[in-house]
Amino acid sequence: MNTVNTTAITQMQAISIGQIIMDDSNYLTLWGQVLHDNRWYPCDFVTTYEVMNTMLRFSQDKHDAVQMTIVKKLEDMCRVPDIIDLEAELGSSVVFDNLTFYMRRPCLQQDDNWEAYADEECYYIERVVQLPVVPTLPPAARHDANDVQERMEYCIQLLHDAYNLYLGFIEIELGDEAARIKAGLEDDNKFSMAYYAWQLHTSNT
Repeated sequence: MNTVNTTAITQMQAISIGQIIMDDSNYLTLWGQVLHDNRWYPCDFVTTYEVMNTMLRFSQDKHDAVQMTIVKKLEDMCRVPDIIDLEAELGSSVVFDNLTFYMRRPCLQQDDNWEAYADEECYYIERVVQLPVVPTLPPAARHDANDVQERMEYCIQLLHDAYNLYLGFIEIELGDEAARIKAGLEDDNKFSMAYYAWQLHTSNT
């Protein structure tokens, strides 16, 4: 899959993912459900590695387990396409909430027009945005030394995980440029920071 033609944007605030389909493109297919009007409906999604990384970054409690499951699959992947069964690996589907998902319905070309297909059962996730969180502490309490240190450690962990994902792509003999793009590290400065974060983490283990 090289391009995705889509309809107008639809916004959703929660999805559930049970399986992830990976191939040799920059796209992922996600099998799961979407929350709409307080009810869950079966739905498939298509998105990029960059958007998936953003979803994981905004969902810290789910980040490590899903990230490592993806890296492990990349290391062991022996066929294309291949599937990651999150329900089997983690015991249940993974819910991503407290986010705004900007989605479009994929289209098929009919003569000179592009027409939506699959009704409401398939969406292309274009981007995600974290919902604003109402602070539970006064501003002065949110900027103490411990809070700053925790934020720094979290940032270092995210960079480490991105580089770890990059190494997973290299392990399956993906080219360096493509591996960096899939891991969200195409920027040279970010790539360098991710390397040093990975090196720091490795030296401490």
